[in-house]
Amino acid sequence: MGLAQALGPDTPFTSMAGSEIFSLEMSKTEALTQAIRKSIGIRIKEESEIIEGEVVEVVVERAAGGGGARVGKLTLKTTDMETNYDMGAKMIDSLLKEKVQAGDVITIDKATGKINKLGRSFARARDYDATGMYLLCILYVIYRVI
Repeated sequence: MGLAQALGPDTPFTSMAGSEIFSLEMSKTEALTQAIRKSIGIRIKEESEIIEGEVVEVVVERAAGGGGARVGKLTLKTTDMETNYDMGAKMIDSLLKEKVQAGDVITIDKATGKINKLGRSFARARDYDATGMYLLCILYVIYRVI
């Protein structure tokens, strides 16, 4: 056990007694194979680019025929800048599903296009008199790329 503590918490370690290896129930190689499988640790590290900011404006334009694909524009404001994004039909559908409106703080995963609504901006939180009991107000809006 002292060896396991010396290696640190990040190193996988399996302690065994000699009676486990020289048991009559299973072979020595099988006991060692099972111990090695217990000790193998896999770490998956994923890096993704995330845009986080306050929604200033959402504009959804429908096709003239009514049945075509929708296109739209999203204006995001961060502490550093204000940017405009052109959106396709899938992004518009995810925006409508999350019920995003001006004043909300959202994150957009660039790789998957997934949109998460974090809450309302503190500056826009007082625009409405009737708000829910569990309204999450975010004081600081940052731009981060993870």
